[in-house]
Amino acid sequence: MIKKIPSIATIVLMLFFYSCSDDENNLSEMPEEVIVPSDEIIKIPVVIHVINPPSRPFVISDEKIQSQIDVLNKDYRKKNEDHIKTPDEFISLVADVGIEFYLATTDPDGKPTTGIIRTEADISGFSGNDLTGELPIEEYKLFFDNKGGQDIWPSDRYLNIYIADMFDRWGRLGLGGYAYFPGADPRIDAVVIDPRVFGTLPPLEAGYELGRTATHEIGHWLNLKHIYGKDGSCEVGDEVADTPNQKNQNLGKPIYPKRSCDTNEMFMNFMDRVDDDTMFMFTNGQKERMRALFNEGGARRALYLKNK
Repeated sequence: MIKKIPSIATIVLMLFFYSCSDDENNLSEMPEEVIVPSDEIIKIPVVIHVINPPSRPFVISDEKIQSQIDVLNKDYRKKNEDHIKTPDEFISLVADVGIEFYLATTDPDGKPTTGIIRTEADISGFSGNDLTGELPIEEYKLFFDNKGGQDIWPSDRYLNIYIADMFDRWGRLGLGGYAYFPGADPRIDAVVIDPRVFGTLPPLEAGYELGRTATHEIGHWLNLKHIYGKDGSCEVGDEVADTPNQKNQNLGKPIYPKRSCDTNEMFMNFMDRVDDDTMFMFTNGQKERMRALFNEGGARRALYLKNK
């Protein structure tokens, strides 16, 4: 995804490696023993790669990082207090996804870690992708020690989040963040976020004060698409049955009810692009789509098994 920056969103989405499946059919066909029980809490260790540019340093404390982990554990467990603002027509769809996140306590070699790795380099978050489509992955500087970035930790064991500067040369936020979908090359299977839209402690950009950029981007990492269609179409949706078709993205703070495609829009869903205080729910269908990744044959099955 990319949250809230419409001029770049379409281009960046082309970078994602998307593996599509008919999740409902897969779930119905799988033997019970290879499906993660619906009441099991899936726990995912997180490593935070902070790459701070000496020429334009940013501030991100350990406490701010922990505040983001806390947000994720509320949003993905339906413990965020604002979910009660969901309109009556959608309230029965609000899901406890049953996924929790924690800072990794051991590194890939089994040594103790805080789960936060800090280095300095004058590279930006934009160096984690290639808008031209011509660079080999080895040139994605963000993900390689020898290019000034940090090597990714094994994505079949960790969720890798890179905190890197994504302001443009005029000091404007060019992009809040982006993520790679399941099926991406394991060398770049990560989420990338600017520090000024991360966590709930200042400094933060206006509209990004509640840490929902990470909630949204990790949704992509967990196989969720944007809730709205492409190119203003009502025909192309997010492949989730209980999210209404929606023609376009929403930004800012739209007022309910807002209609398109002959239905009220679910713009308060975490997978639209409204301000942080205007998004506050996942649906049951989105929950099933995310959790299907951890079933037998799912793209993140190994991560589930290695962290049981």
